[in-house]
Amino acid sequence: MKSTAATIDASVKDPMKPEKEVICAMETFSTVYRAKIECYTQFKSRPHDFRIDCGTFDLAGHRWAISYYPATNIHTMSITEAALHIRLLTDTNTSLTLGGEISLIDPSGKPSKVGYISKEYNKRDDGHKMSIMEKQQLDSSEYVKDNCLTFECLVRATKWSPVEVVKETPQSTITTSNFWEDLSRHMEGGKGADVSLKICNDINKPI
Repeated sequence: MKSTAATIDASVKDPMKPEKEVICAMETFSTVYRAKIECYTQFKSRPHDFRIDCGTFDLAGHRWAISYYPATNIHTMSITEAALHIRLLTDTNTSLTLGGEISLIDPSGKPSKVGYISKEYNKRDDGHKMSIMEKQQLDSSEYVKDNCLTFECLVRATKWSPVEVVKETPQSTITTSNFWEDLSRHMEGGKGADVSLKICNDINKPI
């Protein structure tokens, strides 16, 4: 038991030093995006899942596209909803988490929160629909004013930052031992031996 304890203590006092130390951290970026859809009533008769492209924005080193769906199904086929769709347009080698809030702008110009953004993106063209409210409810609401609908998105993107190397020690070169080869050579020739014996006229054998 004592020898085991002594071994553990020795390892604590003289721990193995890492050859490389890095820092891994998350970064969060945010932006506010607002779009106004004019002539809103003309989209009421459009086919199901008709999409309105509402432009692009840059966030967290990536480009994103945002679209509006006047009528689609997300939670169930029996309920038709208005929704937003945010799609990643660029390649990524790490996962991106998108969060935030969706608001509609009321007649006074004040944003009113109607939905949330909470999705993970892992590759180009990843995209998700996010419900705003039921289509029938939205079409008859105060948010459709002067035949226009304005929405606003507060978007936050979180991703892993590039790994930062804070310390790196060059690896040491370990030379392979030639002990057995050297011993065999000494035994054969006797050169370098400390003591040699001669027994019955036999050859010198080093000791």
